[in-house]
Amino acid sequence: MPWTPDQRQRLAVEKDILEKYFPGKVKWVDPTGNTKLDVTMITNSNQTYCLRLYVPADFPNSLPVMVVKSSPRPMPNLGDWRASHTLGRNDEGFIEICHYRSSHWNGMHTFYEVFVKDRLWLEAYEGHISTGNSIDYYLGHM
Repeated sequence: MPWTPDQRQRLAVEKDILEKYFPGKVKWVDPTGNTKLDVTMITNSNQTYCLRLYVPADFPNSLPVMVVKSSPRPMPNLGDWRASHTLGRNDEGFIEICHYRSSHWNGMHTFYEVFVKDRLWLEAYEGHISTGNSIDYYLGHM
C-alpha cells in the first residue's frame, strides 16, 4: 500500500522522534508497504525485548497494533498467567499489548507514546514474573 504525501510526511516526523528517543534501536520493516516498526527495549532488570508496531493503512487515524515480537524467555500462554493489558495473540502468534483504547486514539498521538506505554507494560510484566503479582498491580488502566 503506497502512503499518501501527508502520511509520508507524518511517518518522517515519527521516524525523527523515535530516532531521538530510541537511537539505534528502531528498525523499519517494509516502510513503503505493509509497514512495521521493531524497537528493541531493555528493561530495568536488563532483559531485552523486541516490540513490533503495525502501522495501520489509514495512519494516523486508527490505533496501531503493538506486539511483543521477541523476549528473553518464551511468553506464556495467556490462559496460564494473570495477563492484563493484553489482547490475545495476533496472526503471527505474538502477544498483542493494549496501549490505548481505540475510543481514546486520535491522530495526534505518536508512535513514541505507544512505545513508552508498552515499555511500562514490559516493566509490569517483569514485575509479574519476579513477584507473581498481576500486571494490573503495577499498571492502571490506560
